[in-house]
Amino acid sequence: MVSTSTASDLVEVIREFVGLGRLARHLADAEAVGEGACVLHPSRAGLLGLLVADGEQRLGVLAAALDVDASVISRRVAALEEAGLVDRRPDPEDRRAYLVGVTDRGRAALAAYREHRAQQVAAALAHRTDEEVGRIAGELRGLVADLHRIPPPPRRRPDPAGTG
Repeated sequence: MVSTSTASDLVEVIREFVGLGRLARHLADAEAVGEGACVLHPSRAGLLGLLVADGEQRLGVLAAALDVDASVISRRVAALEEAGLVDRRPDPEDRRAYLVGVTDRGRAALAAYREHRAQQVAAALAHRTDEEVGRIAGELRGLVADLHRIPPPPRRRPDPAGTG
């Protein structure tokens, strides 16, 4: 059994690990103004990755999957559409809604983004062996699977009286 002290240490490491996502966003912002810029911002790459993995989706489904407001997804999709990385078509089940899908150009941009990030990680881990990094990746996959066992918090229902 893992002690709460060890679990607390792990929570802190996870917090630091999540902070790497913020670092990736800052690096992407810096690269966007430099030469050889990586076209995609991590948030847009995440959206493209979701569409590649799961296929066409409605905006509301994308917003829920990424846990962001619908207006945020709408802006991201509009920017990706303007860049030719996604396209929209009417949902055949509900003509008022749209399905968003990845274009061939979007798949290529995502592949280039992922390759760029992999090169950055490989450079940062150059002092380690493939076997060591593979073992760490396997352990992290197992840890993620274990942490998915944490039950989600109960959904709070809105107070109809508005009293809090």
